[in-house]
Amino acid sequence: MNMKKQEIMGVAAWLILMLFILALVSLSTGCNSGWSVGSLAITPSDSIHIDYLIITDQDSSQHWYLSNTINSGIVVGSNYCHKHEIWEDVRKKSE
Repeated sequence: MNMKKQEIMGVAAWLILMLFILALVSLSTGCNSGWSVGSLAITPSDSIHIDYLIITDQDSSQHWYLSNTINSGIVVGSNYCHKHEIWEDVRKKSE
């Protein structure tokens, strides 16, 4: 029984040591002022802005597609609807 108590104390000592090392590394990296990736600070101006082309269907449901510069904003055919999270077949309405 005495050996088992020593093993538990040894594991606890290693765990405390690892937590101390983790705290030391976390405090010394200087990431406490905000997010950083590869020593580059990330600011709100670095956010990604995505333009969606929102199309309202005949049944008044909206579909959100990524806008591009080809074919008046979207591709005729298969497009990913970001609102419904599925691929949808898009066709031009006959005029």
